[in-house]
This record gives sequence, structure tokens and C-alpha cells, in this order.
Amino acid sequence: MEASTEFSLRPLMDGFGVEMRDVDLATCGPDVHRAVVETFDRHGVMVIRDQRLSPHDQMRFTNAFGTPEENPRREYTLPDIPEIYVISNKIVDGRKIGDHQAGQGWHTDSSFLAEPVKCTMLYAMEVPDEGSDTLLADLCAAWNALPPERQAELDGLQVQHSWRALMELKKVYLAPDDNTIPDVVHPMVRAHPADGRKALWVSTGTTRGIVGMPNPQGLDLLDELVAFATQDRFVYRHKWHVGDVLIWDNRCTLHTGTPFDLSKYKRHVHRTWVRGDRPN
Repeated sequence: MEASTEFSLRPLMDGFGVEMRDVDLATCGPDVHRAVVETFDRHGVMVIRDQRLSPHDQMRFTNAFGTPEENPRREYTLPDIPEIYVISNKIVDGRKIGDHQAGQGWHTDSSFLAEPVKCTMLYAMEVPDEGSDTLLADLCAAWNALPPERQAELDGLQVQHSWRALMELKKVYLAPDDNTIPDVVHPMVRAHPADGRKALWVSTGTTRGIVGMPNPQGLDLLDELVAFATQDRFVYRHKWHVGDVLIWDNRCTLHTGTPFDLSKYKRHVHRTWVRGDRPN
């Protein structure tokens, strides 16, 4: 029998994010999944606590949001489920099992793709007692807070996003002719496909500048807008507990992780992505 679709909701912030209660993701079925996805599309961020998920449970839930996206770094994926990326500083049998640096710096996942990922899901199995918070910025609230004349100046601008720029930032060597993922251009102001609400869709780490605007002027403007969008009034800080599932909408949020003492604490998180569409 299908588990009940009845659940309760608690806002994370005024107008941004929601905690969903009375849901067991390991046992619920398609009707509950559909209700979760519909709720998620309206809120930007969703937290579901006290879960106990196997990797297959997480993949089943991920599939409810769409087609899972592949991970480019296969060395940190589960051997039998490469769609699950391991974020961890644990060492098992002398081998690093995960990426302990994932998620640093304000960004939106895979903005360097022609079709950036729709949403990101993290499931926590071990978390530090302090640090490793995830911060999420509401880009729709940031856009709505801009004066109309500033909105008019920004709407229509386009940003060049670059995988190569990200690799340069991470100091990963690429051959001069390596064009594995070519640069893409996306709108600075993005409309959400669920309801058309607008987001100030800026990022760091993957941006080369603004089309038609010389640097450093273009990069300075992007930095200014990221600083505006990540003010405390727009940001939800997620403090992790074991069993938390955190899902955010890359179409209308920025996120970053906070550091923790790698020598003192262990972190072990499974991440999945869902394929998105071309921003417009």
C-alpha cells in the first residue's frame, strides 16, 4: 500500500525554504515523491530530517526529480552507483573515499554546462560537531530587492561561464587545446520554469565576465552582485545532523560550504544531481 502523502511543512526563512516532516523517504512511493517535488519547486530549498537511506533509496528519490546527472570525477563515486558522489575526508584502507573540498565558494552547480543541473541532493551519514554548515542564498529575493531601475539595467545581460576557468581556479592542469567542456553563455537574470519567478543568477568560480563588457568592469560587477545576493537577509544556514537530506534548486540559489577541522572531525555525505534545462 502507498504510504500516506500527508506531511507537515515548516518554513526555514520567511519566503525561502521549507522543512518537510512526517516523511520516510526509504519507504514512501511515487505519490509522495510527486508531492515532495511539487513542494520543492515552490520553495528553492528543502530539508527532510531523520532519514535512513541506502544508496538505492537515495537514487530512487533522486529519480523522482528527473534524470540523474553524471559526475565528472569518477574517482569519488560509488563503484556500483556512479551517480552518487562521495563528499568526505575519511580514509578507508589507506585510500581517500571522497572529496573533502567540494562546495567551497559561492556558486551554483555546473553553471558551466549548456544545461546546468536542476537540483542538488545531499544525504548526511557523518557530520562534524562544529563547522561544515551549508549556506544557501535566495536569488529570487535578491532580485526582488533591487530597485526597478537597477533591474532594468541588469535584465538582458549575459554571463560567460567556463569549466576551464574553474579548473584554473582549482589549479588543475589542462592542455591548451583541451576543449572538453566549451564555454557557455547564460542570462544573468533567469526565469524559473515552474512559475516564471526571476532570479539574479550570478555565481563565482566559473565566470569569465559579462558579454559585451570589458574586464575588470564585468568581473567587478559580478562580484558586486554576488556580495549583494549573499547578504545575511537572503541566506539560510543549514547546520547538519546525521540523517539530514538537503535539496536545493540550482535555478534560483547560490550555495557554499563552511570549513571544519579536518584533523578533529569526519564528514561523510552522498551527493546526487538531477539534469536541468537551458536557462532562459
